[in-house]
Amino acid sequence: MTTADAVAKAVTALAADGPPPLQRAPELEMKSAPSVRVFVAAHHAAVNAILCDEERFSLRHYDELLAQVAGPTRYLVGENDDARKLRLRLLHAAQGHVDAVRRPAAVPNDPLPPNLALGYRDFIATIARDEASRILKVLAVRGQTGSPVNFAREYAFLLAYRMARRVVGVSGPDKAPLLVWLMIAYRNWTQAGPKVSLKGEAGTATTMLTLLHPLFGHVFGTVVKSTAVMRAITANTARHALASFDLALDKPHLAPPESLLAGLHAVRGQFPEVSDEDYRVQSRSVLFELAGALVLIVGKSLGEIAGFAVSPQGHAAGIDWPGLVDRLAVDDPTRTSHDAVINEMLRLGSSSQLVRTVRNDCTWQGVALNAGDRVLLHIDQASHDPAAFAQPECFAPAPDRPYITSGPLQGPHVCYGRAIAWTIMREAIVATRGQIVPVKGASLSAFLALPDNLAFTAA
Repeated sequence: MTTADAVAKAVTALAADGPPPLQRAPELEMKSAPSVRVFVAAHHAAVNAILCDEERFSLRHYDELLAQVAGPTRYLVGENDDARKLRLRLLHAAQGHVDAVRRPAAVPNDPLPPNLALGYRDFIATIARDEASRILKVLAVRGQTGSPVNFAREYAFLLAYRMARRVVGVSGPDKAPLLVWLMIAYRNWTQAGPKVSLKGEAGTATTMLTLLHPLFGHVFGTVVKSTAVMRAITANTARHALASFDLALDKPHLAPPESLLAGLHAVRGQFPEVSDEDYRVQSRSVLFELAGALVLIVGKSLGEIAGFAVSPQGHAAGIDWPGLVDRLAVDDPTRTSHDAVINEMLRLGSSSQLVRTVRNDCTWQGVALNAGDRVLLHIDQASHDPAAFAQPECFAPAPDRPYITSGPLQGPHVCYGRAIAWTIMREAIVATRGQIVPVKGASLSAFLALPDNLAFTAA
């Protein structure tokens, strides 16, 4: 039985009459770790409760998985320890510096945190429109040749990489390592449609995406323990990716002045108690996570949204690509309706899972748990729970919907970059209006669980 089959079996059991909040999935357990039991949560109420209960459910396994392949590098998605709190302080200080640099565009007395402030979102939106316009101008040539545009590779992931380069301040490696060449060669051999090239800026974007993808899979796709092959691949790709961040940290003057890298360099004096080595390690961790989230998650989500909008499932749900573009093009100074539309598309067309580790022996909602047990949170199923979403298969965006597409709704692990991501995705979709449109009958194909090809054409 595959992992997907085992999860599906547990989800089916949870959907039965009078279900428990958790369903044990012994098929996901490993003989090499017999003391670690695995449970699945799929009901919206249970998933949300676990995400918000850090006293009982830990994120320490994410730190442990990173330590296996990435040395001291850590994510904000991890234990809320002193090192993580320092990373947050560095991030907020750097964000404050960026706000000061771009002060003419800032909204005075904005009560929201800097990363959520409307003034900062306006700043992000301006960059996204600029980068989207530049890409679309190049793709417009396809209108003369008649060749299709690969929305996933040539637009979504390229735009996400450009946003990471400008907002975070780190560029990809100049040359693709051997493992990347082999992975892309395998992709070109097995996948139909246009080949993916590693030349030029698009090649750099593909290289960075390919280097970051295994690490995210290793960390967020592992329930108990990843395979030795997966760890070896991840260690190799993470090493090459981190080398780009070390190079950027050595040359901060090359980063855009309104980037977080420039901000982290500028605010170093605010942290005299932190050693140079620790400051570098924590800064690299901050930049690495945010760049990875932009390059990988924003690009992936944008591709999946487009794929759902052109699919029969999207049409059955009540949304298509022109309708989506039109909805997001409507002016909304508060961005509330835009965010609701993006989250509704993520709810319907994207899939993800999160994992938590039980801290101590306890009984949670009638289920006896042991310290070290793993709980797999099925976000996709929870996002289709009829107890939380009336007519869950229908497109019905609303700001008061209990979305969990960007992780927990509250607490210390609320996604820091969620508003940045929503802004980029909205601008990217609206920018295509009158520029590129889906090919009739287009469907999204995937490679290694990432959007890979979706045929559009220049309008």
